[in-house]
Amino acid sequence: MLLPLPLLAGLLVAFANCELSPALPGEGRLATLLPALLLLAVPTLLAIAALRKVHEEGATGRRGRMPPRALLRLSAWATPIVVHAIFFFGAYGDWIERLAWDSHLGRIVLGVMPAFVAELPRMPWSTLADISLAVRPEPDPQRLVERTSWPRWLDVAAMVRMRLGGPLLVAMPLLLFGAMLDLLHLVPELYSFVFSTAVGLLVGATSFLALAVAVLPFWFRFAFAVRPLPEPIGARLREVAAKLGFPGHRLYVMPTGMSSLNAMLVGPLPFGRCLCLTDGLLRELDADALAGVVAHEVGHARSGHPALLIALVVVVPMALAAPLRLVDLESMDVVVQAAVATVGLVVAWLVLRTLAHRFEHEADAASVAALGKEPCSRALLVVSRLAMPVEHGWFGRLFSLHPDEPRRWQLMARYESEPEFRATFAQRGRRLRQGIVMVMVAALGLGAFGSAADWRFEHVLWRLNAGDLREALQLATAIEANDVPRHWQEAWRNIDEDLMVAAAVAPNAANFDEAQAMVPAAAWPRGEAVLRARGPAAARPYFAMALAFTAEPTVVQRAVFAFCDAAAEGEAGRMAAMVAVIRRLGVPSGLEEVFVGG
Repeated sequence: MLLPLPLLAGLLVAFANCELSPALPGEGRLATLLPALLLLAVPTLLAIAALRKVHEEGATGRRGRMPPRALLRLSAWATPIVVHAIFFFGAYGDWIERLAWDSHLGRIVLGVMPAFVAELPRMPWSTLADISLAVRPEPDPQRLVERTSWPRWLDVAAMVRMRLGGPLLVAMPLLLFGAMLDLLHLVPELYSFVFSTAVGLLVGATSFLALAVAVLPFWFRFAFAVRPLPEPIGARLREVAAKLGFPGHRLYVMPTGMSSLNAMLVGPLPFGRCLCLTDGLLRELDADALAGVVAHEVGHARSGHPALLIALVVVVPMALAAPLRLVDLESMDVVVQAAVATVGLVVAWLVLRTLAHRFEHEADAASVAALGKEPCSRALLVVSRLAMPVEHGWFGRLFSLHPDEPRRWQLMARYESEPEFRATFAQRGRRLRQGIVMVMVAALGLGAFGSAADWRFEHVLWRLNAGDLREALQLATAIEANDVPRHWQEAWRNIDEDLMVAAAVAPNAANFDEAQAMVPAAAWPRGEAVLRARGPAAARPYFAMALAFTAEPTVVQRAVFAFCDAAAEGEAGRMAAMVAVIRRLGVPSGLEEVFVGG
């Protein structure tokens, strides 16, 4: 199964544009957006050009100036490039805010749409071009290739379907995340708790993770169009799986056009978990070797490897987020931050690699215990020869999540023939799991400590965002300025400004509905008055509080706030740009003296 790298790069570019370089409110124009949207066809056109270049070289026997493989690679790079162009030149981020229907799911769908629109049409053409490049002879004027000799769409349909499964798989967590946020937003109290407190964020992230891994096996079957195993091999493999405690009806074959030799256990949780074998694997292995593969994958399931990996690689870092804030890395020198991040990434990778190697050995041992070493060893031998074997150099060993084949064969042989080795191997497995449990307990304990240390400040922020302005003001009175720790000081200045506005416009609001009814009506006119009298930086907190409780702010309102925010940050260039936008959109009544001729 190939990762859709161009799509992932396009999604990363879209995320970076939205979060790191957001468009100015009201900046977007149809006159610039529509031409930018036409660029979405460029990746597909380049892939088509690569295919035609292959056919042309075969028909003429001569190489062209632009190699077709270079065009194919350029088509892949074009996806993230055109996504960036749409955000940069078309101010697409502004259109997302305008059209998202006050919905997180709407924002996500609109945000990722350019990458999907650019990549999905490209993938069939790039697949056909890629296969044509793989089967074509070297250009030779004496050996011309007839048009009817090239691969046709029917020949690559299964591979195209497999590659399209990657984007479908990527779409699932994005859509699920947006839908969960929209449902959570229906309960402002809970929504603000999740995004204002460390414990709320941990519970929310864990809940999303649990739901995503529960949905994953069912979505995977749809994304890759898996189907039941063919007979008679299906009956044999279902029998093997059932003897090992795995539901035989959850074994599937994944069509890849015979292009992949792989087996995968899909689903970290027992609920809905399935085991998929590719059609290429079914073609190349005999029944005994396939039984060894099934026993190996079931060994992963019975040993709890997916759940252990998620617990250690996902849950533990999330639990450590709160105590890490106490260290206040942001105040350290950039070089120190980079060094800490580098060391952290290296350690995380080495831990992941060590666990992955150990788990592969454990799955091999489970296969040997079930069927003996011969079936799994033969399957490993065939796959390593036909597919991509693990590199035996230091670079390959360092970055591979699979152990070297000789080590795996040696371990299987010793596990079968040496009782003492089996006992030692099992003892190491128990110690590993005890260590993982200890790490989990320590991480959760540190997370609880970090949350407790920050709770006074998080509690104020939670009540403020939930619309209980009365309680937020009461809680804030117990916090002295010199009590605020360094990692909270910048955020607390913003919270203090919001509390000042709350005290002035709606000090008695006790819930989100009351705040939504009272704050915008009072804060926005007050902000306009402060803007006229004391300038945009002083008016910023009033507009920020008004927009926080406005269901559907207008483009002009967002633009006025952006102008004041730029003033508070001392960004003269952004201020001038927002003045031009506001004049084009229409200056609000009463603010002519600020934006007309200013």
